[in-house]
Amino acid sequence: MIKTLQINEPLITTYPHHASLFSMLDMDNRSRSWIYHNYLLVILHHNDEGGYGLDVCSQYYPWHKFKMSTCPMLITRVYEREIILNKWSLQDFLVELIQKDQYIYFLRNIPGGGKHEVFISGFNSDKKEFLCHDFWDGFYGEKWLPYDEITVIEDSNFHAEWSTDYLNGIWAIEKTDEYKEPSEYYYETVLQFSKENLLDILKEYTGYHNQVRSTLRKDHRYLGSEIYDKMTELLDMQREGMKNEPFALHPFHLLYEHKQLLAQAILEFFPDLSLEVQLEELVSEALKLRNLVMYMNNFIMEQGVYKKYDTMLEKIRELKKMEMDIMETLLETESQPLVNK
Repeated sequence: MIKTLQINEPLITTYPHHASLFSMLDMDNRSRSWIYHNYLLVILHHNDEGGYGLDVCSQYYPWHKFKMSTCPMLITRVYEREIILNKWSLQDFLVELIQKDQYIYFLRNIPGGGKHEVFISGFNSDKKEFLCHDFWDGFYGEKWLPYDEITVIEDSNFHAEWSTDYLNGIWAIEKTDEYKEPSEYYYETVLQFSKENLLDILKEYTGYHNQVRSTLRKDHRYLGSEIYDKMTELLDMQREGMKNEPFALHPFHLLYEHKQLLAQAILEFFPDLSLEVQLEELVSEALKLRNLVMYMNNFIMEQGVYKKYDTMLEKIRELKKMEMDIMETLLETESQPLVNK
């Protein structure tokens, strides 16, 4: 017997928890509305040694927390590992969940050592395989894995700022009955993302408003346009201490995917041809920056040389300027009618 649940192309694949969540959502007005509310801001967090990470961030409290359990289109249940394994085999339990149209998400043990998130959307009982979604050779995708390669880690506590401490236990996720009905009244009214919502987010991003920014700064986090300066500062700090170590690619890939999502949201409310050209250039520059870092990492691994370091820092500054020019022009244009009144 083979059963697979519906999977969509995820909008963001930088981290497994984003890719897994977006894989379950249909890209209709309700999903896009919720995504725009919660994923158009970018946050930077760092440690004292110069290590840092980027992630998308909500305009609503709790701004930077994991969103799968609070997504109104999904129902999430968390099962404790020990309770499940005392009563069932893990494989039988996972098969039963999928038969009930529930997706599965947890931290699994990697054969040979280590652990990582895995998202499961199907099974083949004849071949005894699960359809798993994760990063394979650096890219997010799907792969059939044998039952015996899927084991769950022991529950534990994590302390790093960007750790997976949210993921103890086995998460079972299904779409709500309301979400399965396209005309459901609740989602169309409560989640409706508007042009005013977008402008508020852009004001927060650029620093015109600072409600979210000032609160996050108390925990040494940086938001929106200020992430670029902090990023270059931290990368410059790393220059002296790095020894044949590649750069973390996740922040650069997230910038690229964020620009794609940002462009989509802006053009949905401001379908202007010249603006579309500018946003395409912004996305292109973010992609070039990510590819530059990939090139630099290959050079480091092959020859142990940090090539184009200053070029990378300058490209980050250029991306900030391009993005700020687009946002500030848009905000000024939209505020003009109010000034004339």
